[in-house]
Amino acid sequence: MRLHPPPPRPLRPLRESAVVAVTALGAAALAEIVWVLAGSGLTSVLDRTSEGPSLRSIEDLLPLVTFLVRVLGTSVAVVWLFLVRAVAAIAFLVWLFRARANAESLTPVPHRWFRILIVLGWALPVVNWWIPKQIMDDVWASSRPGGVRGEHIGREAHSGLIWSWWVSWLLGSWVLPLVGVLLFAGGDRSSSGGAFWLDVFTLAPTLAAAALAGTVILRITKAQEGRRAWAAGLPPP
Repeated sequence: MRLHPPPPRPLRPLRESAVVAVTALGAAALAEIVWVLAGSGLTSVLDRTSEGPSLRSIEDLLPLVTFLVRVLGTSVAVVWLFLVRAVAAIAFLVWLFRARANAESLTPVPHRWFRILIVLGWALPVVNWWIPKQIMDDVWASSRPGGVRGEHIGREAHSGLIWSWWVSWLLGSWVLPLVGVLLFAGGDRSSSGGAFWLDVFTLAPTLAAAALAGTVILRITKAQEGRRAWAAGLPPP
């Protein structure tokens, strides 16, 4: 018969993955800014690819070359933006996996969702509007000084910082893009000046979400590194 619970698993270092994740989020935010500023021209090129010039005489060569260069540049920009976003998402998820593993060691109270939903929770329709936030809430509650205070982690006080991050992310990733689809469903998006301003308005919560996500990462990392140093008898970072 056990008189005491087994010792928790040692916490894994989190600082390096946090630095990578925050840097990747910053790079993705910069890429979003560049994309929006150049977006009207890039989008118009994509929309007019089917209207490219044909080579009927030598005089048509220069317009054709110019058109192909613009299309190639647009394609490179699209691929670059996709890659930067993918790297940021992977870096964030790697950090979250490690932070979640540490958080489980810091409290005997079970978290609300399985680890596999750290990834799938972002992709599943409808539930992706709240599962990722709840996962982050549980990591935050487990990592903060004092840890989980009750017997149900879902009833812990929620962080206003995480709420701000999540609302900004929903606005920039779902709500405003959906509004844009509805507004421009029947028209030519590239010819409307309103489309550019919608992109600008969408950019604002997107950048806010990136900044707030970086702050959440640093706060949780600092808390867990402090607990790890205390457990090892080291001075706090």
